Amino acid sequence: MIHSFTFKNFCSFSETSTIDFEDVRKGRETQNNMFCDSPGGVRLSKITTIIGPNASGKTNALKALAFLSWFVRNSFVGLEGEKEEIPVDTFAFSDQEEKSSEFEIIFEHKVEIYKYLIHLCRTHVIKEELYKKDKNTNHFNYLFKRLWNEKSRQSEISQRINLKTEVVKEILRKNVSLIAASVAIKNDVLSDIASFWTKIISNVNKMGKSWDTSSLGDQGLFDAAEFYNRKPELFKKVVSFLKDIDLGLHGISIEKVEARHSKTGELRKLFFPSGVHLVDGKEYSLPFAFESSGTKNMFVLLHFLLPAIEQGGVAVIDELEIDLHPHTIPRIIELFGDPATNPKNTQLIFTTHSLEILSYLEKEQIILVEKNKECQSEIYRLDELKGIRRDDNIYAKYMAGAYGAVPNI
Repeated sequence: MIHSFTFKNFCSFSETSTIDFEDVRKGRETQNNMFCDSPGGVRLSKITTIIGPNASGKTNALKALAFLSWFVRNSFVGLEGEKEEIPVDTFAFSDQEEKSSEFEIIFEHKVEIYKYLIHLCRTHVIKEELYKKDKNTNHFNYLFKRLWNEKSRQSEISQRINLKTEVVKEILRKNVSLIAASVAIKNDVLSDIASFWTKIISNVNKMGKSWDTSSLGDQGLFDAAEFYNRKPELFKKVVSFLKDIDLGLHGISIEKVEARHSKTGELRKLFFPSGVHLVDGKEYSLPFAFESSGTKNMFVLLHFLLPAIEQGGVAVIDELEIDLHPHTIPRIIELFGDPATNPKNTQLIFTTHSLEILSYLEKEQIILVEKNKECQSEIYRLDELKGIRRDDNIYAKYMAGAYGAVPNI
């Protein structure tokens, strides 16, 4: 689980920005399903929403986590050679082009609490450090430290995890994560840490949201259907969930077909989903391409959400509500809040314009983003504002502009 995530000089965020998932309240008021006590003994939110006007930086906040997740686990194999640039987007409206981007995350993995930080620019990693929290002293002790030496043009490494430093230096490129490189040589400690990052499942990549059936055609449907074909037990849960929210849907079938690529002419195999409808006791099949946008998007969305729940990871979703009926969003919240359907306490982090959801969340679960006159995104948690009462109608007050982060129309 993630305790907090901090980033600086990334996309529209020029200054240090933090998303905090810890619930510092004490007493009976915290006893609801949307918070949980982590194995490490910290009370965390399972559900966090990010709201704000268009172009305020909501997606960029998710992109920061998506970028870090990719870099930590995939940069060694994802970047070919030392000359390939690190695909990090710094704050665009600044004269300091060489200024580094900075990331820090405190997370929990197998009852241990870790702190990881990295500073980098497009050409190389400047600093990378990993710490583990001592349960007796509550202090973070370092596992490794990596620092770029400008004179030697190499990284200097100090470590306490039996890492074969000389072997690592032979393969470690200046533009990759030490964790990703250590996986390649099968270091037990860092390979285990890397497995945490594989459980962060997102529909966001470097360019933003990676799917939208209204703009990407049916490719998202094919990808999701292929995934479900490999996971029959998960597919049963998808069918059950969709039948509950789409009263006209009796079931879903997936057919394996061959089709030629429209440009290359290459013959490829596709997994083609169809909705099954029951009319007068007879079943009729309708290709999913002709189902409603809401049903199609939920079909795709669930292939992000359910695997995250199954693994006990983190689901990071941009525009959770796209093409969905407002009544569907609370069902998704319930899916993560209910211990019966989310026994591993998977966290859901999402952006939305479906503001009715504010009526279902606590002030500690609401992150607001707005952009100032210098085109810098600013982020804050609702409970950081003074005078926010527990019994406030958060939805009504936000709509009235009491909390900021609303369009200036």
